[in-house]
Amino acid sequence: MIGTPNLWAGILIAVAVVGGVGRQWLRHRAGPDGRRSRHWHLAGLVALQVASGLLLYLTLFPPFGGTPPGRLVIATQGAASLPRLSGDLLVTLPEAKPMSGAARVPDLATALRLYPTPGLLLIEGQGLTARDQIPLDRPAQFKPAPAPRGIVDLILPGPLPPGGPFTLQGQVGSLSAGVIELLDPAGALVDRAEVRAQERFSLAASARVSGHTLFDLRLKDRSGRLVERLEIPVVARTHQPPRVLVLAGSADPEIKYLRRWAQDAGLDLRAEIDLGGGTLMGDPPTPLTRSAFADIDLVIVDDRRWETLPPSARAALVQAIEDGLGLLLRSTGPLAATTRRDWSALGAAVSADDPEEAVSFAGSSLLPALALNRKGLIEGQKNAVPLIRDNSGKALADWRPRGQGRIGLWTVADSYALVLAGQGFQHNELWSQLFETLARPGEQQEPNLSGVAWSSERLALCPARRPLRVLDPDGRESRPQPAPATGPAACAAFWPRKAGWHQLADDKVITTFYVHATDAAPSLRQEGQRRATLDLVEASAQRATVKAPPVPGSPWGWAASLLVVLGLLWWLERKPAALAR
Repeated sequence: MIGTPNLWAGILIAVAVVGGVGRQWLRHRAGPDGRRSRHWHLAGLVALQVASGLLLYLTLFPPFGGTPPGRLVIATQGAASLPRLSGDLLVTLPEAKPMSGAARVPDLATALRLYPTPGLLLIEGQGLTARDQIPLDRPAQFKPAPAPRGIVDLILPGPLPPGGPFTLQGQVGSLSAGVIELLDPAGALVDRAEVRAQERFSLAASARVSGHTLFDLRLKDRSGRLVERLEIPVVARTHQPPRVLVLAGSADPEIKYLRRWAQDAGLDLRAEIDLGGGTLMGDPPTPLTRSAFADIDLVIVDDRRWETLPPSARAALVQAIEDGLGLLLRSTGPLAATTRRDWSALGAAVSADDPEEAVSFAGSSLLPALALNRKGLIEGQKNAVPLIRDNSGKALADWRPRGQGRIGLWTVADSYALVLAGQGFQHNELWSQLFETLARPGEQQEPNLSGVAWSSERLALCPARRPLRVLDPDGRESRPQPAPATGPAACAAFWPRKAGWHQLADDKVITTFYVHATDAAPSLRQEGQRRATLDLVEASAQRATVKAPPVPGSPWGWAASLLVVLGLLWWLERKPAALAR
């Protein structure tokens, strides 16, 4: 730019050089012929004059030069103290151990802001925590720590209906061989599986009662030593307990144990048992009208009670099904011809005969299969959706839609035998699945937490379309902050301060979710950090290397050269004329 100091200095130096060269030329021309110096002497003087002027300018204003980009080494938890390359800058995040010559920074964003010059990032250790999982502003490499031995992937069960079954799936890390076990809240072994390195596992269990409980997941090596342990939160709840009416034609163990399970699960179940001759037992009678059925979500009728229902009650029941009521037809013995025709007219087309056969049913690898009696009522019914199957694949229950409601057919008359055989959780799973499938639909989805949550770490609650409130185990209230970047998922961010059960509430619903302690599930946390860091590193590959800003070079080299040239110029100017000629 015109007017800058280096420009004016360059002009003055150039004028001085031109003046010096002119003086040498005039001196050469003014001398007698015999005393004139040779042309090489004059050329040397002129060259040294020009060189001295150029070197003076470079000494005063050395040229700019970028420093080599180098690497910014980010040490995370588990990073090893290894020799660094020349030019590396080492910083440690709060989770990493102190290292010699390293600068300690509170987070990754601070490190990137303080050290913008290095053009490459090298991340070492277990990976970036949720606090530091931000877009990287330059290309990066990741040198991960050795893979963990414990549980590196886990899919937690979502909210379940009371008694509902769930499957716990996951994957182990570098453990060569071992066993993974699932224990219920009472400490009883529910399911187990043998696992190998990088192998996935699947364990089955059920939510016994309504509310929230903690199952215990344990990973052991081949010698039986505990490798890792993790609490598995299970929440069994209903928006509104389904209102169920049981119409039975006789008192039998099936009704007894069904009522006991419904009471334990917190369900609203009423049972009316017709003993004949106008004698009823159980709960107070319910009017069998369309308006009364509108307040009920599921009706269970056995074949004996169906035969005694008046035509008006049957017509009201059909109209209620069209409006969304669920109906479960239960066979207790050989069906009468009229009952077979009536059920077929409803849409629950039954087979021509109903032979009784023993079926094998079991849902756990720890318990033997149990023989139940099944009526062959649904053989070959292609228009029905199978609901529950035995171990051989035969349907024990099916359903088909009618209007806005559903009609199901249950062919097992002695499911209570599961309870007597010590497999009550299987009995709970069967009836929970029947109720959940056939009952009138409930409310919309509640805000919920997906995945494992740790204290002092950000988590997402989705969907959060209304303001939410969270109560921690001590009863302190917090307000999750909406996250507009989540788009249609409509999530809210929350930072729990304590481990334990938290209550989540909005203006309509209240649910619970569990927050693990900071040191829980270390292998799962490490694997999550590793995957997130790899994603960030892959995304950073498209970014250009950061160029170092220009900085003035050192003037000392130019100054030394200037002294040498000035010395030669001084010597050559004073060279004896005899040598110059």
